[in-house]
Amino acid sequence: MSAPLPVTAVAFLARASQLGLFSAETLILLDRGVATSAIGLVMAAAAAGGALAQLAASRWGHHGRTTRMTLLGTGVQSAGCLAFATLTPWWSLAAADFLLMAGAALTATGLRATLAAHAPDGRAPGADQLERAYGRLTAAQMLGALVGPLGAGAVLLHGGTAWAAWAATAVALTATAVAGTADRRDRAPASHPGSRPSASASASASASASASEKLPAPALPEPSAGPPSALLGTLWPPLVLLFGITALYGGYSVVWAVYLRELGARNALIAWSAACLALPALVLSPRAGAVLPRVSRQTRIRCAALALGCCACLYPLVGSVAAAVAVSLAEGVLLAVALPLVSAQVARDAGPGRTARAFGFLGTADALGSGLGTALGGALLAQGGAAEAFRFSGVLCLLCAAASLIAVPASSPPSAPSSPSSSETGRSPHVSRSSARIRPVRR
Repeated sequence: MSAPLPVTAVAFLARASQLGLFSAETLILLDRGVATSAIGLVMAAAAAGGALAQLAASRWGHHGRTTRMTLLGTGVQSAGCLAFATLTPWWSLAAADFLLMAGAALTATGLRATLAAHAPDGRAPGADQLERAYGRLTAAQMLGALVGPLGAGAVLLHGGTAWAAWAATAVALTATAVAGTADRRDRAPASHPGSRPSASASASASASASASEKLPAPALPEPSAGPPSALLGTLWPPLVLLFGITALYGGYSVVWAVYLRELGARNALIAWSAACLALPALVLSPRAGAVLPRVSRQTRIRCAALALGCCACLYPLVGSVAAAVAVSLAEGVLLAVALPLVSAQVARDAGPGRTARAFGFLGTADALGSGLGTALGGALLAQGGAAEAFRFSGVLCLLCAAASLIAVPASSPPSAPSSPSSSETGRSPHVSRSSARIRPVRR
């Protein structure tokens, strides 16, 4: 099982647009006169948009096609990029960030759900297949995360901060075009229900019909979504781990550019430094399942989250740009292991019929963690500087790794009413209920 080409293409383009703009966003806001205390508010609006979009996807995502959700996400992301390129007040930039992140969240959820439904011969994919498929999806996203900041840095060198948003808009529109083509192809088989079948199809249909008359196949129950609380209890460990990781990088999104500028880095280097996270993940993500295969998936994710929290606490002790970039490269290796395993774990635990809702919950945890990290990172940056923001983000990630050890009971659906016992009915337990009642014979 491999990721289809449209899925990887949209993943690459959407992430390149998103992170290309985010890598230069702080510089754009500073050049437009936005105060340092308001930068966190602008980016918190982006996290709020992502959280609301993921809540909507978890509630209604299973009612429609996953390709339609991807198309909607890329369209909303394009609108957010265009608004960010044309508007100047900080509150309008916050609204543009809201749209941009809402679209990116819908796109990511649609791509994950599409990949979970792409099983050969209608069979459920195995654990190894899921890990490889989501590894390739993560590699495509990380390739976009590598190309986007590199392109943004080149634009900053030659055109300034104003052109970075326009470049992100063009890439997002290209992703929308690819997603629209994929949605039309997905809709094409359903749009011709009355097409005349071929002779071979008719023969196979008649053969299957005769076979079904001889031996009726057992009726399989339709997969149901089940109560959301039961699914949340099942997915608690990967959800809280992803929450801690995204809270960590939500704080980074506010602090990183200011931190490197204080160390003496130039604007282009600040934008290019965002690629340090993407480069290791691009190479290692397709092989994430091969790292320590004898260790359970949750243990590997948890160890990666613990190491990421420790790396965040190291940044206040670093005094050079080269050392900061080296620590960022190490974090990229950890992310390359953790992120594909989180997606594979969620798809495996959710089961058939619940993947869209499960990835909606996963995206909600992603957006809420990013929003919390962004808001608190901006507040701590204004109050105590970058060092305090890094320490808080690292400690929060460590606490989330510890919270993933807590077992959350999943609420079971209401049980069927119990049948009366044999003593209440007077029927022997060895006689089935459908058996005819034996009446005494009168002589």
